[in-house]
Amino acid sequence: MSRQPLTVALFALTLTGALPAQDQAIITIDENLDDVVEQLDILIKFGFGKIKIERGNPSKAITGFIQYNDEMISPRISYVGDRSIAVFRLETKMRREGWGFTRWHDFDDYNLPECELYFTTRVPLDIQFSCGLGEAELDFGNLLISDANIENGLGATLLNFSTLNEITMRRLSVENGLGELRASNLSNANTTRYRFDSGLGDADLDFGGELQHDIQVDANIGLGNMTFRIPRIYNVELDAKDSFLSTIETRGMIQIRRGLYRSRDFDSSRPTIFISANVGLGGIKMVWTD
Repeated sequence: MSRQPLTVALFALTLTGALPAQDQAIITIDENLDDVVEQLDILIKFGFGKIKIERGNPSKAITGFIQYNDEMISPRISYVGDRSIAVFRLETKMRREGWGFTRWHDFDDYNLPECELYFTTRVPLDIQFSCGLGEAELDFGNLLISDANIENGLGATLLNFSTLNEITMRRLSVENGLGELRASNLSNANTTRYRFDSGLGDADLDFGGELQHDIQVDANIGLGNMTFRIPRIYNVELDAKDSFLSTIETRGMIQIRRGLYRSRDFDSSRPTIFISANVGLGGIKMVWTD
């Protein structure tokens, strides 16, 4: 079987009005899922703009589009889908130098790049995703996620496991730089291994959903803040290594020894969230939800 070319359609648009004319382009993506495919590897490096990812047609590997200013952005997209492990790649790069985040407000005049991607629900997905500056909305509900590595740079990322992952993930790794991260229904990820790294930004982690077993959460916080939202029906054990400049709020927990805390109504018959945290100059906050 020969290699499948990426199916794209390219349209040129022109803005009118007070602003100078800017060439806009749209690439549409529509790739069938070959019967030979047993796994889909997804590699996305989205420089800036708005991107949304969610479930799509089971018979389609990927559908969606990216709209961008052709004078500013040079997207690279490829799909190889004629083997047991199919591979989809998307990367956006600036055509010009010098467009730092200090010019972010200028991008409104050029129409920010926008991308929507819909992935198959038929085979497991291994996702490597990063967003530099912009807004990312990732809903992994109804997708089969085998592994996921998510990076948020200067923008805002919303991550949601809106339904229970029907396969066991090897791990979920999330890195937040200077931006804002909001994650919901993390218990639905169906993995025993979580890792969260946060630099100067804020991370809000909601462990709602259906926890299937005990889980281990490794957290590293630099100068930012990390909030854990935990349903009261789960146990929590927090082992925090901090400094005199750190802030740790453990309302609803009792201290076992220095740095070790457990939820007040700890019950060994219920699933337990074990959190191991390294806190620099930032802070951790525990919030209990019903």
